[in-house]
Amino acid sequence: MFSYRQKIAGLALSLLALQSVPAFAQSAEDYPNQTVRIITPFEAGGGTDIVSRELANKLQGLWNNNAVIVENKPGANGNLGTDIVAKSKPDGYSLLLTTNATIAINPQLFGDRVKYDPIKDFTPVSMLSSLPFVFLVPPASPAKTMEEFLELAKKSPGTLSCGSSGVGGGAHLALEMLKSRAGVDITHIPYKGTGSSITALLGDHIDCLFVSILSASPYIKQGQLRALAVSSLDRNSSLPDVPAVAELPGLDGFESDLWYGLLVPTGTDPKIVQKVYEGVKALIDDPGFRGRFEPTGAVLVGNKPEEFAKQVASDIKKWATVVKESGVAEQL
Repeated sequence: MFSYRQKIAGLALSLLALQSVPAFAQSAEDYPNQTVRIITPFEAGGGTDIVSRELANKLQGLWNNNAVIVENKPGANGNLGTDIVAKSKPDGYSLLLTTNATIAINPQLFGDRVKYDPIKDFTPVSMLSSLPFVFLVPPASPAKTMEEFLELAKKSPGTLSCGSSGVGGGAHLALEMLKSRAGVDITHIPYKGTGSSITALLGDHIDCLFVSILSASPYIKQGQLRALAVSSLDRNSSLPDVPAVAELPGLDGFESDLWYGLLVPTGTDPKIVQKVYEGVKALIDDPGFRGRFEPTGAVLVGNKPEEFAKQVASDIKKWATVVKESGVAEQL
């Protein structure tokens, strides 16, 4: 027979034990056993949203129909949603699918206004894909090659103009990198978005434009605009006759791509990270997914967590140099 005090003590111990056990077991063996959120820090309908939903469907199928949902958390140039994941519990139930803009570029541009640390607050899982920018000119441009365009720029410093989708965006920074590496003075003309910048180029209001290959391809194929180079390290399979900027003398190593990557909060169990990575790899290897995205010019990657971590560190260093040399941060 237990005394009253013994019963109370036993009840207290039981309550303490219950408090120490999470509502759902968080071990890698049991993962996932509740809804997994893929948070993208951009609006629905964009590239990150499309890729996020493809990944959610694949993971849900692999994980015995455990719910995997996409949550769009746009705001502050992508910093809002990124910060939400940075401050989430590192249990594998909050994943971040974002671009190099919020991880490698924004912290350099906005400084203390970015409340997360891209290295300390995240563990990279995998880069899903990358997309190059294309350097375009109007059909009437006297420059038939990238080399000819840069020669024109050197002969008339500051007279040629190049548009972008906005100050501090990937296209703008690609231009600043080109100016720095090639030693040319080209006037930057920012627009409110990709569409208006393309319209300006079509109307001969500017002389050139860096734009995503997804946006550029229709105009190139219809002969409305001429592609002189792509910003990826190598040529893109969808535009095999268009050289990479990196092929030009003195511009070896030039690379300015937009990538989509998956990250989790720092402290997530490495076994869970590996399980999520295996889901990403299954999506990348899926023929249906490849058939949908590769024709658009997207380069599917699916690299390992440690490989993606090195890429993130390298990109942060690269963009820090570009931002510092260009003075773009002072324009924001």
